[in-house]
Amino acid sequence: MTVDLLRRKFEHRFDLLDTDHDGYISQADFTALADRLIHGTGEPDRSPKSRALRDSKAHYWKSLTELVAADGSGRVSREAFATGLGRCPDTSRISDMVRPSIEADLALADRNDDGTVDIAEFTSLYQAIGVPGTEAEEIFRVLDRDGDGALTVDEWLTSAMEFFTSTDSTAPGNRILGRI
Repeated sequence: MTVDLLRRKFEHRFDLLDTDHDGYISQADFTALADRLIHGTGEPDRSPKSRALRDSKAHYWKSLTELVAADGSGRVSREAFATGLGRCPDTSRISDMVRPSIEADLALADRNDDGTVDIAEFTSLYQAIGVPGTEAEEIFRVLDRDGDGALTVDEWLTSAMEFFTSTDSTAPGNRILGRI
């Protein structure tokens, strides 16, 4: 059951990354995701936040392909993604892969630049990738572990790491990307 939970989470993550729905993820999917987030939040294309977000998604892709085998066309299949992540014994490598992306996502969503994301900012970011507003609000409440109404990088990263590593079906981080 625990392996099944991780696999379902990995497959769910893959499905969200496969922006063109061709059954593979590639660097182009990460670029499209960055563009969707930037445009969905209304951030100017050439702003420092936009550049940081694009750089973070490029880092995520590069780090991912060091963990998961890409095919000869530079693409990763759903099977390779789920299997490769399931075989990664070093959680620090996963953290190194996702932390820059989380930092850039938070900075992009943080419209008042206070270093945290409130529920409205979070919902706006998640709606940019197609998560309905009510579901984004639910996710925010689960991830806001101290209940102060603001997400920090550490809270977001803790949840991301639970998503990628926890076999506890009740772990709050399982909800970071919506319902599995």
